[in-house]
Amino acid sequence: MKQSLYLSLLLLAFISCGTDESKEKSPIAEATYRQISYTVETAIDLNNDGVASTDLLEENEQVLNPQEITFTAKNTVIPPYAITTCVTENGDHLMEFVCIVVENYIQAPSYTINGNTVVIETGLIGELSQDLDTLRFQEFLNRDHLNNYPHGDFNNLAAVSTYVRE
Repeated sequence: MKQSLYLSLLLLAFISCGTDESKEKSPIAEATYRQISYTVETAIDLNNDGVASTDLLEENEQVLNPQEITFTAKNTVIPPYAITTCVTENGDHLMEFVCIVVENYIQAPSYTINGNTVVIETGLIGELSQDLDTLRFQEFLNRDHLNNYPHGDFNNLAAVSTYVRE
């Protein structure tokens, strides 16, 4: 009887340890992805050079640099900053450009993975490639609510942001 009890406890301990070890680590934990493209369907001129483009990184490279996303081992993420369009007055005409909304997170947002879908707590939903090397998010480029000026012809323009694993 005692031997059966010891064996049962030993088996229970073994199963408990196995359960802890079987908790699967995120396949992108401790990975950093660098943005390689940020495209929209409708060409827009955000740098006011008279040439509209569908590649926002190319269109506004002096303001918008490629961003990074870092996934930590603790299922938190350093996410990309929110992108919006801003309008400023330059003399007697308006200039429209992309600006970044910098978030100061007290606690880094979390992320979850379900199959190839990555969900960042800030509301971003992305798709990972099968080899985990490419991550794409569909986002919506919005006008700055403080400068909601009817310059240009878009609102809530869909953008696809593509990142590659470093």
